Amino acid sequence: MNDTIRKERLYPDPPDRVWVALTDPHALAEWLMPNNFAPIVGHRFRFQVDPMAGCVTVTECEVLEVERPRRLVYSWLPLPIPNQTGPRPNPSVVSWTLKPESGGTRLLLEHSGLAGVFPWWQRFMFRFGWGTMIKRLIPKVMRNVEDGVFTPGAIPLHKRCYKTKTLPAELTR
Repeated sequence: MNDTIRKERLYPDPPDRVWVALTDPHALAEWLMPNNFAPIVGHRFRFQVDPMAGCVTVTECEVLEVERPRRLVYSWLPLPIPNQTGPRPNPSVVSWTLKPESGGTRLLLEHSGLAGVFPWWQRFMFRFGWGTMIKRLIPKVMRNVEDGVFTPGAIPLHKRCYKTKTLPAELTR
């Protein structure tokens, strides 16, 4: 059973620009989901969207590792857990590794620990979703990073992967 999704992409951007796309909460909100992320080890945060029938709308996370601008690791546990019975499962782990290469940055995503939490069809959806984000959405966000600062508006709300009216108040703290 495949427990880990691996996606890799070479960008023509320096590691610092890629790092901002992965760690700025406003950038993350555009290519992934609204959040209250901070790149601080031990920080607990959430990705959250408006309620949708049949969909997980809250994902609890914790920053496990930060090595700016080379590595970022956080746990990932959608709530409620699909088809959960018994004790709460261990979260899966999302790892981002940035390696400078001639003319750019190689980004490696590894999302591990999926087999114990998600059925095969959901792992398939993760594989598709992460691929789309790395190939299409993160590059759009990076175009709005200048001098280490992300300017919102790279991906209009109606073209994002989720639908939300407003960022929940508890996610702005």
